[in-house]
Amino acid sequence: MSTPQDNPDGQNGGPAWNPPGSGSSGQNPYPQQDPPRYGQQDDGGQYGHQAAQPSGYAYPTSGASGLAEKGPAPKEVDRAYYLILAAGVVYLLSSVISLLTTEVPDMAGAAVGVGIGLVVSVIIAALYVVLAVFIRKGRNWARITATVLAALNVLGVLATVLLTPMLTAAAESTGQAVAETSALSVVFSVLVMLLGVAGVVLTYLKPARPYFAPQKFGY
Repeated sequence: MSTPQDNPDGQNGGPAWNPPGSGSSGQNPYPQQDPPRYGQQDDGGQYGHQAAQPSGYAYPTSGASGLAEKGPAPKEVDRAYYLILAAGVVYLLSSVISLLTTEVPDMAGAAVGVGIGLVVSVIIAALYVVLAVFIRKGRNWARITATVLAALNVLGVLATVLLTPMLTAAAESTGQAVAETSALSVVFSVLVMLLGVAGVVLTYLKPARPYFAPQKFGY
């Protein structure tokens, strides 16, 4: 008579149970499958997860995140830049020469007035430089500002050239003293005007006009 100890494959003398298809070896007929690895395709044809991107991968961003960059400045804009810069340099030079050559009366506050005039001249020359830089960058507001200043400069120079002789003659007829404007100062004023106007006109030429158009959002 056999006992459970004598038959370890079964209990109570019965045969040992094996799953169907296991054979005599007793192996599992349903082998365990590993789950799909990260980024690999599974048996169903679907991707489990997105694969990790290699280092240095540039993730796409929305094209509307910023303004579209302007291209290189046309040659007309470059020329306008240098002309307006030259106008500022000549203006500062003429102002310094005028302040140094003008006779200062020996009275309190005269030197302070010369210093204030020099500071104002430096500020105006710096304004020329700022407008030239932003015109080269294609900023339309800088072009409009330069246009207004150039028009005011033209009016000022015309008033100086045309009205000064008339005012001088009228003052001499009445015996009043009038401050004389040196020929060198007039020449410098005309030169500054011509340089500024030429620079502004270049920005309105057909090749330069699209460069000052409002920037559009990229897509």
